[in-house]
Amino acid sequence: MPYLLVVHHSPTAKLRGIAETVIHAAEGAAAEANSTLPPELHLEVRERNALEPDAGELLGASALLFGTTANFGYISGALKHYFDSTYMRVTTDGDYQARTVPAGYWIRGGYDTTGAEKAMTAITAGYGWNMAVGRVCFTGDPEPHTAELRELAENTVGAWYAAVA
Repeated sequence: MPYLLVVHHSPTAKLRGIAETVIHAAEGAAAEANSTLPPELHLEVRERNALEPDAGELLGASALLFGTTANFGYISGALKHYFDSTYMRVTTDGDYQARTVPAGYWIRGGYDTTGAEKAMTAITAGYGWNMAVGRVCFTGDPEPHTAELRELAENTVGAWYAAVA
């Protein structure tokens, strides 16, 4: 069964709220897409804590979303741990370089997201992911960005659907 993998580290209520917004929007978009597809193509939405990396799960994903905070000019240590723990296995898999998956990410910073955005650009390029879906990067209160976060999730599912339908 294909799946959208949402990887994030959300240790606070505010950050958990952002992740839940994205996950619920992805689940809603997946349900809509699944209504037009045969059961074997139904998209599942899976959530993964960045502190518990699973390279096999990452390799099997049909679409990807990542969430992080911008901490001291960089991505969260938890998401960096996830990437450090999966990179070699994922990028040395013989089938991986030939396949691309729709991917996107969100970054929430207190004051600035520039360094974290630069890191995510380099990391996603290193993995060879298709970042056509985009990203949502913002500082401060998440509430004004709720629609953008939902759209990110919906567009990720939409990009996957366009490839399989």
